Amino acid sequence: MNAKRIQNLMLDLVYDVVGSLIFGLGLYTFAREGGFATGGFSGLGLMLNHLTGLPIGMLTLLLNIPLIILSYRTLGRFFLLKTLKTMIIQTLILDLVMPLFPTYRGNPLIAALFTGVLMGAGLGIIYMRGSSTGGSDFLILSLHKVLPHLSVGQFSLMIDFVILILGALVYGNIDAALYGLISTFACSQV
Repeated sequence: MNAKRIQNLMLDLVYDVVGSLIFGLGLYTFAREGGFATGGFSGLGLMLNHLTGLPIGMLTLLLNIPLIILSYRTLGRFFLLKTLKTMIIQTLILDLVMPLFPTYRGNPLIAALFTGVLMGAGLGIIYMRGSSTGGSDFLILSLHKVLPHLSVGQFSLMIDFVILILGALVYGNIDAALYGLISTFACSQV
C-alpha cells in the first residue's frame, strides 16, 4: 500500500470518528432523552431502542444490512465498503462512547434543535470524505438511480415523513413527530 493510500485511509478514519462523535452527541445526548425520533434510519434505531432497550448503533447497523445487500449493484462496491467502515465506527461510538456522556433532559425544543445541528454537522464531516452513514442514504440513492425524474430531496422527504409519523405512534404523541420534524429540518439546513 503506497503512502498516498495510507494517508487517505487515515484521513477518512479521522473524519469518520470526528463526524460520528458529533453525530452521536446529537442523536444520543439530545434526541434519545428528548423522547422523539429523527428522520432516517437513525430515527428507526431510536424508536427500536425506545421499545426494546437494545443499543441504538447496533439496531441501526442491523437495519442497514438488507439495504447494503440490495444497494450493492446500484451504488457500487467502493462506496458501500467505505460506508460500511463509517457505519461500524458510528455503531461503536454510539454504543460504547456515547453512554459515557451526560444526557440533556431539558426543553425538548432545545433538544430538537441541537439534535439537528449536531447530526447535520457530523453528517457533513462524513460526507466531505465521500462516505455515508448508510440507512436512508442507500435507499434514496438507489431509488434515484431507478427513478431519476424524482430528486434526492423528494425521496428523502418522503422517507423522513413516514419515519416521523412512525415516531408519533411509537412515542405515543404528536409532539414526538413535531420535534423530530424540527430536528430533521435543522439537520438538513446544516
